[in-house]
Amino acid sequence: MWDSARANIANYLMLKERAAAFRADPEVQAALKAARVDGLATPTLAAGESYDDLLADRSAFEEFDSGAYYNGKGFGFVKLQQLATEHLLGAR
Repeated sequence: MWDSARANIANYLMLKERAAAFRADPEVQAALKAARVDGLATPTLAAGESYDDLLADRSAFEEFDSGAYYNGKGFGFVKLQQLATEHLLGAR
């Protein structure tokens, strides 16, 4: 039991260190901004809007122009995933 506890604590401390390095990396900060991650905190439904209202808004999904989506570049989450992998593997 104590060997397991020590191993888990060691893993936690390693991941804590990697997470701090990830967040401090200027390239990660730029990728987070480009991906508009801060916008994920914005609720999908506006104040007073219901789920039925969202479904009735065809522009929200049926008429969405995916070709124009961020000029065809999407959100940039692939870059974030790559940076996270590099930090986790100690390549950065």
